[in-house]
Amino acid sequence: MDKTEVITILKLAAVSHRAWLSNAQALIDGIPLDKDKVPVGATECEFGKWYYGDGQQLKNITGFKEIEKAHDKLHETYMEIFALLYGDKSKKPSFFSKLIGTAQKAAAEKREAARAKSLILKDHSTEVIDRMEHLQKVINAMGEKQLSSYLS
Repeated sequence: MDKTEVITILKLAAVSHRAWLSNAQALIDGIPLDKDKVPVGATECEFGKWYYGDGQQLKNITGFKEIEKAHDKLHETYMEIFALLYGDKSKKPSFFSKLIGTAQKAAAEKREAARAKSLILKDHSTEVIDRMEHLQKVINAMGEKQLSSYLS
């Protein structure tokens, strides 16, 4: 694999990450979307599958491991959001709470809390992308021979 291929793979991984974030934001905003489009776990999203799979070829390059920390924080925050939005659905609101609107108010409060946390989610996403771009710069600065020494 040459430098151009590695950079292309990193850019595709960033595109995958951005798609995940867009889907997460859609769910937070109440847009109907299959929850499977936004995996909760860090190893379940397309980016995570790449990072913990083929991406491990880059693990000895400066900056690679820092991506993991940012990515984990992102998924921890999303887990909190997911719990707010889709937590314990087994508790059905009582007829009385429906009648006086407390169930709707509670749902609206949870959605508002999720929106607030989505700002943190975006910050973590920005950190993931920034770290990916840093890794791209590190790889761009390498010669082909140096890069191939990391990939073998």
